[in-house]
Amino acid sequence: MDPKKLLVVLCALVGFACGAGSSAAREQPVATQPTLVRPAPAQQPVQRPQSTVELGETVVLKAGDTTEVASKDVSIRFARLVSDSRCAEGMVCVWEGEAVIELTLAEPGRGERTTAEVASTGRGGRQSVEFAACRVDLVAVSSGGDQVTLRVSKA
Repeated sequence: MDPKKLLVVLCALVGFACGAGSSAAREQPVATQPTLVRPAPAQQPVQRPQSTVELGETVVLKAGDTTEVASKDVSIRFARLVSDSRCAEGMVCVWEGEAVIELTLAEPGRGERTTAEVASTGRGGRQSVEFAACRVDLVAVSSGGDQVTLRVSKA
């Protein structure tokens, strides 16, 4: 048996031996990440760019960026990447791994604010969060973890 295939089988049988998201072989390419859904504004302010998203749309945010929900008094900020055990690009892994991000959700008019962690898979946590009649789903996390795609809809 090919040593690489044997390693994959052994890692599958003894999951903890390879660790979460460990690489086993370089045989298959990883699917590409989604492209930007919204174009960047033509004029960039000195501070981090803000965008507006309508209910039912997706938005791409970089770490530290904030978006406002157009029909609601709600802002969503991609605070940081909490953890990332996903397989490195170009690698085949025993399991897909998971990225967990932290979002800061605010309703300035009411003085409400909360933070929530959402995960790229349902294994380690929730994939969406509800706040002020809005639902925010984590659609994708870039391979470097510095950019996320979120879908905002009515809760």
